[in-house]
Amino acid sequence: VKQNKYFRLFATANTIGLGDTTGLYTGTQQINQAQLDRWEIVTSLNYLSLEKELSIILAKNKKLNTPEGKEIATNMIKVANLTRKGFISGDISTVMSPRTVLNWCNNSEIFNDTGYAFRVTFLNKCDDAEKNIIAEYYQRCFGDELPESLVNIQI
Repeated sequence: VKQNKYFRLFATANTIGLGDTTGLYTGTQQINQAQLDRWEIVTSLNYLSLEKELSIILAKNKKLNTPEGKEIATNMIKVANLTRKGFISGDISTVMSPRTVLNWCNNSEIFNDTGYAFRVTFLNKCDDAEKNIIAEYYQRCFGDELPESLVNIQI
C-alpha cells in the first residue's frame, strides 16, 4: 500500500493516551506504548484567545455585532475563561467550551435575559455544590447576582 503524499490523520485524546482514573473522561482507555509510538507528532490545543473566540461568536451571532453586543459577548467569554481556570485549579468540575458560549448567546437571544440563559445553558449542568462558585464567576463579569449566588442563599 502506497500512501498518498497528501494523506494526513488527526486524532484527539483528552488523556493523551494515559487513560483516566478520575472518571472525568469516562470510557477512555490507556493506550500502550507501541500505539503511542506510531504518532509522529503530539501537540496540545488550548483554548482560543479572547479576541479569536469573540470573532467566532460575532461571526455566528450577527445581532451581537454592536458595541453593546460585543461587550456582552466579551463578558460571556470572560465567564467561560473563569470556568476554565477554575477547572484547571480543581475548584469546579465542569468547564465551558466555546460551543457552550455559542449556545449561551443563542439562548440569550431567545429568552432576552443573559442571566437566565446562562443558568439554563450551563449552570444547571453543574454540580450543586459548585453552583455558587460559578454564579460568582458570572457576578464578577456581569455585575449581577444570580439566584444561586451565596448572597441569595438563606441559612
